[in-house]
Amino acid sequence: MRSKQFASGALGLALAASAHAGIVLTFFPVSDFNSNTVAMDATLGLTGYTIDNFESTTLIPGLTIDMNGFGVPDTVLTSLPNLYNENGCGTLSQNSAWDGTDAVINIASNAENSCSTPANIAQTITFHYAPGTTSFGIGMGNFQSLSGSQIPITNHELFVNGVDAGLLETLAGSAWTPGFARDAYLVVTGTGGTAITSVGFENLTNADVLIFDHLAVQPAAVPEPAILFSAGFSLLALGAWRRRTARSTGSSRITRPSDSDSTA
Repeated sequence: MRSKQFASGALGLALAASAHAGIVLTFFPVSDFNSNTVAMDATLGLTGYTIDNFESTTLIPGLTIDMNGFGVPDTVLTSLPNLYNENGCGTLSQNSAWDGTDAVINIASNAENSCSTPANIAQTITFHYAPGTTSFGIGMGNFQSLSGSQIPITNHELFVNGVDAGLLETLAGSAWTPGFARDAYLVVTGTGGTAITSVGFENLTNADVLIFDHLAVQPAAVPEPAILFSAGFSLLALGAWRRRTARSTGSSRITRPSDSDSTA
């Protein structure tokens, strides 16, 4: 059972079930898209994050993409076989990217063999980030949800760390715009020490080409230089104290006098 909490601004959802302890979902509507990615990242809370814009076939370190289902064998991508351009199918795919023009789709070749009847569409696509992160963002586009008025195909399930988080359309609520072009931006945040290692999406009943872009992960925290200096200085001071103690006693080992010695 899940309970909803609404944050100011974007739609926030805290998953209270034990399986989702420490996971918060925040959906940003299409209106938060900005071709100025610096400004958009500030709105989405992604300033300083590591971004994969999928404008290159090389994925950011630690990222892999897994696809399977609907007859597609389990396929793990460590790089993109092709660049998918959002303009390739005209109005059927335009304005789906969240930066630039290239994106990732749920076809293992990252290319469509046909715009009208594309083949080899995976039922499930999962983004794995091996190092883990406290915050994971992903832009979604071209989801033909059943509530859409263009070409309703199927609703979609969301998975976080391999656990079913629920129906994507329900979770996103009013922040969701189904159909062609961009649908919403999702930020998954771990709290209480929870690390996000995977985020997945599933076509529930029929094959739907899904478009993803502007994947963001929060870099691991790096200790401040002053803290590192203080820790290093403390270790040096401790070492010097031990050396002085060793010289004054003639040995690095300090022996406690026995009871017989103290009474002699």
